[in-house]
Amino acid sequence: MKVGKISLLVLFIVLTLHVQANPSFKIIDGISNAATREVMEKNVNELITIINGAYEAKQKKLNLSQVAFISPTVKETLEKMWASSSMQFPDAEINASCLQLKSGNLKTKGYQVRGLPFDISLAEAGEQRQELTIDFSLAGKIENVAVAIDIHRYDAIMKKKITSELDYARKQAVLNFVEDFRTAYNKKDIDLIESVFSSDALIITGRVITRATSKDLARNHMGNHVDVEYDVLNKKDYITKLRGIFKKNKFVNVKFSDIQVVRVPTRKDREIYGVLLKQDWRTSRYSDEGLLFLKVDFADKDFPMIQVRVWKPLRDGNGNIIVTDTNEDFAKFLTEHEI
Repeated sequence: MKVGKISLLVLFIVLTLHVQANPSFKIIDGISNAATREVMEKNVNELITIINGAYEAKQKKLNLSQVAFISPTVKETLEKMWASSSMQFPDAEINASCLQLKSGNLKTKGYQVRGLPFDISLAEAGEQRQELTIDFSLAGKIENVAVAIDIHRYDAIMKKKITSELDYARKQAVLNFVEDFRTAYNKKDIDLIESVFSSDALIITGRVITRATSKDLARNHMGNHVDVEYDVLNKKDYITKLRGIFKKNKFVNVKFSDIQVVRVPTRKDREIYGVLLKQDWRTSRYSDEGLLFLKVDFADKDFPMIQVRVWKPLRDGNGNIIVTDTNEDFAKFLTEHEI
């Protein structure tokens, strides 16, 4: 398939919301098999009904063990997300286009719809509304769900500098990977996070610390002196640290935005992609805003692994921008930390 034709497939999402009595999901284009489309619509509408029913009943636990049209992975993801915070789909008509998901050999392995709105009850004011991505098998069974990145950003990335059908498939896989990665934090899935890091991954974390100067103490206020504490960790130490964070916090809400994806020049037998994104980290005990740099290795085309993860703050404690040129920082990151 030529690159020009690929771009036509990326004209995928038309999401419209019309207020009505009950949520309703419909696929408007992107799939020619009417029978499979009907199965997909039926499954999503039934899932919406189950989740909204649990929300209305104020259930403390979401039990999807008897739901046959979703995979065990979806059951686990939604139940863990619910354990962190209950959710509901708004009363709206949801019209979405369908994407084809490509495997490592470029064959269609399933379908995807993006941009389904849902509300998280424990999120901060103005942060409740988020969007869901749903993956389907070729038969229409729901195989995976993830908290979606911004739809316009997804569209821009998938249209930018696509060099081949393989490059399109890789970028699609990277973005799906990023969404699963974000969702793993939101549902506190330590096992999934552990599985996506290489055994010898380099991980640099950070935390913004506000300290009181003597002048601040004299004035009885804090906030003029800001430090950033960095930790260089191996995979084992990072997972141990993260496990403690999940245990201490009632909820974790991580948002990714301003995402960039590029292929890293390397040997012909290596497929490494660099990812730059803005991370908004919010928990019940701590919040910060920073830049996250990732190097993702596609040595196993169906199971990409993070080889390098580097975080740095975007703003100081007074809201001042620390990073003046994110593209320059990203370019530097791509040439460092060879893997």
